Amino acid sequence: MQRKETKQFIFAVVIVLIVALTIMSKAMIGGAIDEYHLPLSDWSVEMLVTQLFMIVVYSMVFTGLFSIPLWYWFLGGEKTDEG
Repeated sequence: MQRKETKQFIFAVVIVLIVALTIMSKAMIGGAIDEYHLPLSDWSVEMLVTQLFMIVVYSMVFTGLFSIPLWYWFLGGEKTDEG
């Protein structure tokens, strides 16, 4: 059975992944649409696959980086009971 802190850490990492996917999707797809004035319906399959691959890779990298402080926050040190 997992500890409470482990469950909280996994939940926090999932939230970070969802936020990263949302931000990366908006930035990359929205940026390409704004930059090239090409609506999403006119994109080729290769362009769509490339953008989706980049979104996934960048989201995983940012999730990994932001998971380091979350790990210390939730799982880092042993808590001592004083009193």
